Amino acid sequence: MGTKHLLLLAENNLQTSLIARQLSMIDNVNMTTCLPQEAVFRSHTLSVDLVFIDYDYLQQIESDGELPDFDLFGWPLMIHNVPSEQVDSELLRWKLLKGILLRNASVTHISESVKYIFKGGLWLPRGYLERLINNYRHSNVVMDCQLDELTSRERQILELLAYGISNQQIASQLFLSESTVKSHIYKLYKKLDVHSRHDAIKMVRMNGGLTAQ
Repeated sequence: MGTKHLLLLAENNLQTSLIARQLSMIDNVNMTTCLPQEAVFRSHTLSVDLVFIDYDYLQQIESDGELPDFDLFGWPLMIHNVPSEQVDSELLRWKLLKGILLRNASVTHISESVKYIFKGGLWLPRGYLERLINNYRHSNVVMDCQLDELTSRERQILELLAYGISNQQIASQLFLSESTVKSHIYKLYKKLDVHSRHDAIKMVRMNGGLTAQ
């Protein structure tokens, strides 16, 4: 295994120091510890093979609106200290989720699980693995049906959204008014059952792109 780059997304406290010490015991791993804002700011220069983040901290920064889009940056993700009572299906929304460590897991599992992921494996509890497989079995069928409901113009606009083009730029390119573009976007959101540009773009990427009809 060549040198791997591990990003520990955490505040500077005692718990972080203990986890960092455990992770530093892994051979051929270059570890960086920083806050979410710093990670996003440095995203164009950071080399990341795995993001390691505490479940409670993930919930906190998400509620504060500071949670990075790990999939967008192409950062594989591992979440530790996850409550073991039931499967948190929200965690499975991350396409690049590689590992979950439950709250009752042994400390030694930290380095063991990271090494396993760096070798190309997934470290997921049985309940999460079963839910993930079930989601994959049904998601493509549901997604195809939703995309089929879009008009040719809505598909065209959705494809442009996926390229990060603004509403104003879309309007100019398609010779439409900006209000008309917004109306199309509102309708396609409803058909796809999404609530934001981010979610619509993620759906396109998961589908491998669109072919306008």
